[in-house]
Amino acid sequence: MTRALRWGLGLAVGALFLAPLAWLVVASFLPSSAIFDADLSGSWLAREWTLANYPNAVRRAGLGRALLNTMLQVATIALGGLLVNSMAAFAFARLSFRGREPLFGLVVSLIILPVEVLAVPMFLTTRDLGLGGSTTSLLAALSLPFVAKAFNVYFLRQQFLSWPTELEEAAVLDGASTWRVFWSVALPSIRPALATVVLLDVVTHWSDFLWPLLVTTREDSRTVQIGLANLFTEPPIDWGAILACAVLATLPVMIGFRLLQRHLGHADARVGLR
Repeated sequence: MTRALRWGLGLAVGALFLAPLAWLVVASFLPSSAIFDADLSGSWLAREWTLANYPNAVRRAGLGRALLNTMLQVATIALGGLLVNSMAAFAFARLSFRGREPLFGLVVSLIILPVEVLAVPMFLTTRDLGLGGSTTSLLAALSLPFVAKAFNVYFLRQQFLSWPTELEEAAVLDGASTWRVFWSVALPSIRPALATVVLLDVVTHWSDFLWPLLVTTREDSRTVQIGLANLFTEPPIDWGAILACAVLATLPVMIGFRLLQRHLGHADARVGLR
């Protein structure tokens, strides 16, 4: 296959995936009456353009508060999970203790459980703990059940297993404790893998719908996806506002991906069981 053909094929596939996103952005600047009768011809340029959809989306979806709630939820899950999951992964990879392999097998088995199976037990647990009343406890209810993740522990463990033992031995000879080896030597060496799990957490939980729907009971506790969904149920149905809300809800994820993208290509792909 020639270089030009590869480039052409790549551009065609890229255009295929980007076309819905491009339509979303363009249609968000059109009046609702003109969105669905627009075609792919030059008539796009003759349309009446408007910026009113964006303030309407912010006002009707309570998007300012919803974005803040979602950012706090995602940041708590990603940063808290980074510490908890990396510590667990380091223990499974580098520390020797009784029952390590069976316990790790149990953790791996949890990967197959979807959130729908765990939603009711998690809801009952958060209710019994009294979470969800104040703003702080609501943030805890949204975030704490997802801080520890079986897949992240598994993925990071494989990265620690591929980490050269010579570095660990040199640190121990220099008098470093297990905590110092973990914090100062091991974590910096798997930085691309850490960026990968953070990005996965951001993408996964930015689009959360079921769990926030279960635990958020007040209007000021809405997350982005709940605010967007409410635009479909609160009349009048304004498709311009819906599309504008979708654009604003997508932007933070795209920015986060762009910031972390340079790390992803260097993440170790060796995640097979050892």
